[in-house]
Amino acid sequence: MLNPPLGHFSQEDQQMSNPWRKVLCAVQFDTSTKPTVDMGRQIANATGATLIFFHVVPMPFEAIGQPRTVDAVSGAEDDARRRLSHLAGENPIMSYEIQVVSGDPASAIIDAAMEQEVDLIVMATHARTGLEHLFLGSVTERVVRESTVPVMTLRIGRRPHHLLSESVLIA
Repeated sequence: MLNPPLGHFSQEDQQMSNPWRKVLCAVQFDTSTKPTVDMGRQIANATGATLIFFHVVPMPFEAIGQPRTVDAVSGAEDDARRRLSHLAGENPIMSYEIQVVSGDPASAIIDAAMEQEVDLIVMATHARTGLEHLFLGSVTERVVRESTVPVMTLRIGRRPHHLLSESVLIA
């Protein structure tokens, strides 16, 4: 068998050298937004991946099945799309998508990762402990536990995040 010409790589070789073709960046619109988006952009720019700006509008338990909240949820989704569009336009990257859904944040992130066949999830963790963690739970912790794709977490509130810094965990 003849060797392929220099510079020719099989599809398998290309996938090995670039394991991330789609990256889901979970945005919360809080203090974690900028570092999370910056990390997603760094990865997308370094690998040529499509970056999915993703936000979940949480559904309060009382709202489920109540028609009067549909307009409020729809308005929140539209607002989130506008905010994500603004974030995406600040430092444009080659390929991106914007997705907004309503529901349980952890479930929605896990479901979107499966449906969109993403290769990596980037999201923040606030490292809550004690009663705050007990009452608020941790969306990130649940996504890390239940996701079938790698999850990169950024610990917010420490120091600026840089790719491969001590504050980044890929699980």
